[in-house]
Amino acid sequence: MFKRPEELIVLILALAWTALSYFAAAAFSGDAYTVLLITISTAVWAAVCFLIWQRNLSRHVWPLFLGTLTACWWPLLNRLDGGNTSGEAAWYAGWTFKLILALIPAAAGYAYKWKKARRLKIENARNFK
Repeated sequence: MFKRPEELIVLILALAWTALSYFAAAAFSGDAYTVLLITISTAVWAAVCFLIWQRNLSRHVWPLFLGTLTACWWPLLNRLDGGNTSGEAAWYAGWTFKLILALIPAAAGYAYKWKKARRLKIENARNFK
């Protein structure tokens, strides 16, 4: 499974990130169910990212990983809504806000990639002369 030494380093970083998310969720939430839900979804996120990185497929989709990482923290928004029994969720616990919250880092990542590619294209055009 581990053919290169950097795979072991990235695995250790993924485990450290999962532990960090556990402690952050425990500090913000306090509810055991929410903490475990955030931690498990972050662990699944880290495993998927690791497997895609291991197969060298992450070059074009890493901004989506940022968006899905924010989606791992959606249960905290539900927890902050509290025991709202009126049937209507608060504005920050609704799906519209959650999707916008996940799209912001993904769009920022793709904007960064576009800006970097454009700068490289312009620089290559200057050097072509």
